[in-house]
Amino acid sequence: MQTELYKLIFKLIKKQGEFTVNDIRQKTGISRQAIHKHIKKLLEDGKLQKIGSTRGAKYVKPGRSPDITHTIRRSYQVKGLQEDDVLQSVQLGLNLRSNINSNARQIFSYAFTEVLNNAIDHSQSVRVYIDVELKRYDIAFTIRDYGVGIYYHMKNRLGLPSEETSLQELIKGKATTDPERHTGEGLFFTARSADFLKIASHRLALLFDNKTHDVITETIGFRKGTGVDFRVSRNTKRKLADSFDEFAGKEYDYTFSKTSVRVKLFSRDNDRFISRSIAKRILHRLDQFEEIVIDFSDVKSIGQGFADQIFRVFRQQHPHIKIIPVNTSEAIRAMIAHVSPDLS
Repeated sequence: MQTELYKLIFKLIKKQGEFTVNDIRQKTGISRQAIHKHIKKLLEDGKLQKIGSTRGAKYVKPGRSPDITHTIRRSYQVKGLQEDDVLQSVQLGLNLRSNINSNARQIFSYAFTEVLNNAIDHSQSVRVYIDVELKRYDIAFTIRDYGVGIYYHMKNRLGLPSEETSLQELIKGKATTDPERHTGEGLFFTARSADFLKIASHRLALLFDNKTHDVITETIGFRKGTGVDFRVSRNTKRKLADSFDEFAGKEYDYTFSKTSVRVKLFSRDNDRFISRSIAKRILHRLDQFEEIVIDFSDVKSIGQGFADQIFRVFRQQHPHIKIIPVNTSEAIRAMIAHVSPDLS
């Protein structure tokens, strides 16, 4: 039996990289006590490595970490919940001080508390659910509520025409339904410091992928409330301060004075940005910033009215605001030069 059991153990490791005692029990019917006896011998001989100390412990080849080292799943009553208390519990439970580098720890802590605080203050959900995974290369979390939904809440509180417009406003930053307690910066900087962030609610999802430098919107199956998925490398070189510095007005000031707007997200037909009305939608609330980067990635051309509204009319109305067009095609550069020769 010992030889057959060992063959099964190493077959499982070769196939899936790891195994648990339950995996062996399901395939052999051998008692847990008997399996542990044989595993103990393999551990003592240095042929196995144990990950974790609970009944769900995993066994791998020595020196190899499984894809998921540890997982924390909890639910909390929203009323009276403090995000800092939950963060501290997660940090201790996953031993983050030892398991991820200081950059990842700062980014994770900021993102986790910002997202959880949004759920506490805005979701109107009775409970909130958290799922944190310390993976082989990443640390990730999902925070889920079953409240009113982030895009619906913004639409109603800010008087916006649609949830899609709420999503577009969220991208710009400084969009908040409670200006006395929130600046609207949290999700903006979370999105720019994460490797990946997804904000899904009702039928809309907004995805930030900083490894591919892309922002995507998706239509999804209906999801009650809001779900936020976050991921960052355990050994990321990105620093949280870098994200603040990039969008700060003066060095070390940390005044949120700069934003970046991805033009393609403001139209279902990304090739047709013609009218002044779309330009005005893009420019809505941007007078709150001192510097605006207009990103034309994946946009082939723009109309004269669209260009004129942004690069002549808005600039004349707000001469103190600096507008920087980036990732422009030859056709777009020509149109911008036509309405504002000084930008060519």
